[in-house]
Amino acid sequence: MMKLYPENYDVTIDVLFTDNSGNPLVVTGVTAELYDGDDEQIEDFGSIPFDLADGKVTVTVPADLNVLGVGELSAARTLRVYLGNGTIVFPRFHSYIIEAESRLELLNNTFLTLPAAEVLARDNPRLTAWSAATDEKKTAALINAYGRLSRVQLRYASHKVEHKVVSTSNPVRHDRDRDRCDVVIKPGDWADITKADFLAMPIDLRKALRAAQIVEANEVLTDNPYETRHRAGVISETVGESSIMLRGGKLELGVSYEALRALTGFVYYSVRVARA
Repeated sequence: MMKLYPENYDVTIDVLFTDNSGNPLVVTGVTAELYDGDDEQIEDFGSIPFDLADGKVTVTVPADLNVLGVGELSAARTLRVYLGNGTIVFPRFHSYIIEAESRLELLNNTFLTLPAAEVLARDNPRLTAWSAATDEKKTAALINAYGRLSRVQLRYASHKVEHKVVSTSNPVRHDRDRDRCDVVIKPGDWADITKADFLAMPIDLRKALRAAQIVEANEVLTDNPYETRHRAGVISETVGESSIMLRGGKLELGVSYEALRALTGFVYYSVRVARA
């Protein structure tokens, strides 16, 4: 399992002077390079000083090379160290993860924070998988649930109120009408929606999304085999003489039934029929 380090932190890695069988290696030269998660080189450290008597070399990746990019909450780093004995070069790869102070960021990968999710979970006794999970798994489940929910097309009603002056002698403002304006959030739109935009949306929609996310996170942690197969498009399954009929007849949106129920009134089914 890869080690985790906070962002902007010096990472020190020891590399033992051993060959591929674990036997002591008489090293004559050491070089090192640093790569990101896309296998792009970040830094070439060149030759690294060492003392053969130590039986190892210590390579320090400075903090300024462990800084996250814009929008990143975590990122991978791989330190490639090459041990040479004058004849053969032995590569040694050491990978680690750098993380922001919090892996959850509103409207980047979640609709609610972990503490807010815990508050919601207290009022839902059916979230048994959530209750048994560690904070690390809960965070991962919330991120996964956000990814699923962000692919569901939603719609909510926005109302614009117009006024007019009835009389100049009695300048009282009256509601003339309410123009209903449906706002549609398509899959992919969440990438352009800011925290301020989200907080300006109707509170009912925000509550529904948060409730759906905690329910879907519980589903992720439960790993229900029937829901998994249904999302994969399986309608029926036969093994030997046993046959299982899964729920069918509904448009599959990639999230659990419980999450969709939490979003009742906001899910927008839009189907266009075009002439070939």
